[in-house]
Amino acid sequence: MKRSQGRRPRTYLALGVGMAAAYAAVKYEFGALTLGLAAVYLALVLRRLILNPATGFRLGQTRIDWFTERGTESAALTDLVGVTISRSPEGRTVCTLTLRGGRAITLSGVEDLDPKRLIREFMRRGIPTEAC
Repeated sequence: MKRSQGRRPRTYLALGVGMAAAYAAVKYEFGALTLGLAAVYLALVLRRLILNPATGFRLGQTRIDWFTERGTESAALTDLVGVTISRSPEGRTVCTLTLRGGRAITLSGVEDLDPKRLIREFMRRGIPTEAC
């Protein structure tokens, strides 16, 4: 449903721009400051590409997958006891899954999603959903 990751076309475009800037700084002798700034920019872009941070979740017909710092976790929809969808004090959407056994998981990457749409998607799959 919603996934964001570091490896996207814009990131590769940023890598190309950084490489072109570093090349131009060396070829046309723009100076150490320009080359240093280009190198720092390249390092930041490469770090994002290498780490490839992912946030969000995928809601299928039988399971839900969500992305964490350690990778991907998932659960069958039959293991969901309920879902709570609310707004944070800053006005961002918060979605919390409650699994059998009492484990609660707050999904990342839902902050800008429409709460009504999330409620519809979960309810369409027969999952008890509460809006706060």
